[in-house]
Amino acid sequence: MNAHKTDPGNAPAAYGDRSRLPGNPPVPRKDMTLTESTASRRRRLASPRGPKITGSGGHPVVALLLRLSCVALLAWIGYIHLHLWQEGYRQIPTNGPLFLLDAVAGFVLAAVLLAWPRPLAGLLTAGYTASTLGALIISLTVGLFGFRESISASYVVQSLTIETITVLALIGWTALAASHPSRRLAPATTRPAKHPKVRKQSAEGNRAH
Repeated sequence: MNAHKTDPGNAPAAYGDRSRLPGNPPVPRKDMTLTESTASRRRRLASPRGPKITGSGGHPVVALLLRLSCVALLAWIGYIHLHLWQEGYRQIPTNGPLFLLDAVAGFVLAAVLLAWPRPLAGLLTAGYTASTLGALIISLTVGLFGFRESISASYVVQSLTIETITVLALIGWTALAASHPSRRLAPATTRPAKHPKVRKQSAEGNRAH
């Protein structure tokens, strides 16, 4: 006739807390779940992310096309100087060897810009083209080393146009290459964070064992 008395302090353990019964997984506490979700959000905010490419996805393509155009223009400038040197400019004192030097420099710098796409290469090629353009303008106005060029001579107008376009294109490409170096365009490789649910399940499995 003696009824079994249940201690009120042990009532949750006997009836309410079924997670402690054999075969039932432990039910995570509400405060623990909130803490883990808050920690996971903080980790996502603090974790490094890849660079945003919104609005700049076409930059590598534009830079590549501009650089290849500059390479072709530099080779064209070298060809013009070589052609003029072969056509008779080599007979002009001082200016003749300079025409050959400009031809060789044009081909060499075109190869350098093609194989080594760095801002320094853009600066070197832009300086070369600007000096060649400046020498032509000086030769047309006051004369260079005793030789004065005529605007009606062959390839003069073409040289002025091509060299001006090349200088502007090289400056533009150098600015792009300096503002967006290749190492910044490489996507960041980060190790994916382990989901809180996965960690929770692994911890429950360890308790069961």
